[in-house]
Amino acid sequence: MPARSSRTALELFGPMYVASVPSPIGKVYIESDGERITRVSFDALGRGHGGRPPKVLKEAQEQLKAYFAGRRRKFDLPLYQVGSTYRKAVWTQLAELPFGSAITYEQLATKVGGNARSAGTACGDNPLLLVVPCHRVVGKNGLLSGYAGGIWRKKWLLEHEGVLAKELFAEA
Repeated sequence: MPARSSRTALELFGPMYVASVPSPIGKVYIESDGERITRVSFDALGRGHGGRPPKVLKEAQEQLKAYFAGRRRKFDLPLYQVGSTYRKAVWTQLAELPFGSAITYEQLATKVGGNARSAGTACGDNPLLLVVPCHRVVGKNGLLSGYAGGIWRKKWLLEHEGVLAKELFAEA
């Protein structure tokens, strides 16, 4: 049996590093394999590997802080995404959506094939919330629907990016 490379072993069995960033919409958790960002979530990701956090994890923390402070519009991080060819195609399209814009699930599906439901499912399976901006995809007629972080966070993110006017949802 051939020996595995150390990189393959790291991907399959290596400890993950976990850090968090406070934000106006709750704590954001970031996971890294030491070389790439593997997950970004609003749900706690566990303790992770102890010791000094890798450079990529510190960089992710700084970029997220800058995003929430309004000083960053695009993330520049090495990412690791596991998924089908279709999911990766959806995530690639999401990564290309510019700050301050939104498209519908139907428009996304037109770009990658499939239908609005399959595009929405792929968005829901996005392991890299915020960094791969699935919050920029809305339902027909601009309806806010489906976001793993919760609709209230999606609304905040779209307002933060200037897609939605805060007055749109003002309570009477």
